[in-house]
Amino acid sequence: MDVAAFLNSQLLSHLKIVLGREHALIEASGWNELYALVRQQRLDLVVADPVADGRLNVTEMEQLVRQFPSVPIVVYTSLSPATARALVSLGRSGVEHVVLYRFDDEPRRFLDLLEHVPAHALSDQLMQHLAEPIGLLPVMVVRAIEQALRTPSRFRNAQDLAAAAGMNTRTLYRNLDAAGFGSARAIVVGARLLRAYSLLRDPGRSIKEIASRLGYHSPWQLTQQMREVTGFTPKVVRRELGADAFVARLSHEIRGHQKTVG
Repeated sequence: MDVAAFLNSQLLSHLKIVLGREHALIEASGWNELYALVRQQRLDLVVADPVADGRLNVTEMEQLVRQFPSVPIVVYTSLSPATARALVSLGRSGVEHVVLYRFDDEPRRFLDLLEHVPAHALSDQLMQHLAEPIGLLPVMVVRAIEQALRTPSRFRNAQDLAAAAGMNTRTLYRNLDAAGFGSARAIVVGARLLRAYSLLRDPGRSIKEIASRLGYHSPWQLTQQMREVTGFTPKVVRRELGADAFVARLSHEIRGHQKTVG
């Protein structure tokens, strides 16, 4: 898990203990740097304090929530009359997770929250759509598909999916064919487009930026792939297609029309 944080030194020290060595922590020295990290890095989570720089600054955090809703935010702060009022405002803006220093930040409990906040709602939703054929796959193949959906940047082709499943490509295809999937590449492409859709919901990101972040050579390449698989361009998807409709289309293509993306 990759976490960006903007906190005072006391809270930051405790967060380092909580995350340990298993998770990556990127420290921001100010709101502008935190914005840059959210825009440029592949983050799973942001942990921030509205008074991290010594001044109560609800506006900056609210703007972060509005511009980048695809990145979950956990507020980690000390309780005071000022922060109590700020938390009410942030709750109205969509911030769902709050951890109070020395109240509910016991390391194991805190870590459990942090590891479950990146709920990967879209990937979970797609897995539910694919539940029937996935139920016919070996556990290692299921885990490889889950990894591809959660970290699509690490999967470029069918060979990467096979490697994650601990088998050669021929064996992977044999398992997928038996379960009703026709193409490992369709799964890899679908995973990238699912992440693209997640990022398209962020008003603060351009399509050019999204294409670059996902490893496409150009926005045109993303546009072509999105159109082939869903029938729509990224601009139309961003403007008109809800999550349920997008996931349903993606599931339909992965299950029954794999040749259109291969």
